Amino acid sequence: METLRQHRTLLLCEGILFLVLGLIAIIVPVVFTFGFELFIGWLLLIGGAMQGWRAIKTRHSPGFWASLAAAILAIIVGVLLIARPMEGVITLTILLTLFFLIEGISKIFMAFSMREYANWGWLLFSGLLALAMAAIIYFGWPGTAMWVLGLLVGINMLFFGYSLIILYSELGKP
Repeated sequence: METLRQHRTLLLCEGILFLVLGLIAIIVPVVFTFGFELFIGWLLLIGGAMQGWRAIKTRHSPGFWASLAAAILAIIVGVLLIARPMEGVITLTILLTLFFLIEGISKIFMAFSMREYANWGWLLFSGLLALAMAAIIYFGWPGTAMWVLGLLVGINMLFFGYSLIILYSELGKP
């Protein structure tokens, strides 16, 4: 707990950043959805190219084939996301559903491990919200794919940012 207290300003900065990004995503969810999808595509393409280049330069080292295979896979997925953004949005929406499910469960467990602290319920609420978002995507499929990434990631960021700011304020108390 003392480590968190020493670095509580980082919690505040992270909380504010998540609040701002969350609001932007909520205001323009379709733009954020496709922007996010294209960002992931370019990230995979560039990262895969770098990994492939490094693998080829160090081809005599252990793990060459595994590293090269991972690089090729990243490049292929990156190109597909960039070339076919709608299909990429659908795929990422499915992955986001799984992410929210796992994140929700993780936050709930984390909240229960922090019950001794005041306001731990906000982290629990954030976990329950992530589970609710997974359910919204699942039950609204496929119609929600166009806007759901931007909107739900925005809502999730907003509440996560708020919970970090609450934790920041709690850590400042004697």
